Amino acid sequence: MRDAERRLQHILGLSPERAARAVAEVMDCLDTDVDMDTYIAERHAELQREGLPNAAIYDVIASELPQLRFRATVLSARQIRRRIYG
Repeated sequence: MRDAERRLQHILGLSPERAARAVAEVMDCLDTDVDMDTYIAERHAELQREGLPNAAIYDVIASELPQLRFRATVLSARQIRRRIYG
């Protein structure tokens, strides 16, 4: 993180304290967990409104989870379905 702080100081002219704070804020944001069950349920409803069948929805959600900004567990279609329907 020190490299990132030095880079912010150099590029943006931030003080060492402000650069450290900026890096800490970004790292905190990227490390944030969200309620995966809520995300999955909301994404499922969104994809249903678009007319996708459930089998396709589970695959879409499974492929999206690793790409999100929050940490997400890799889930199978079955695990996703169980989070939606219990």
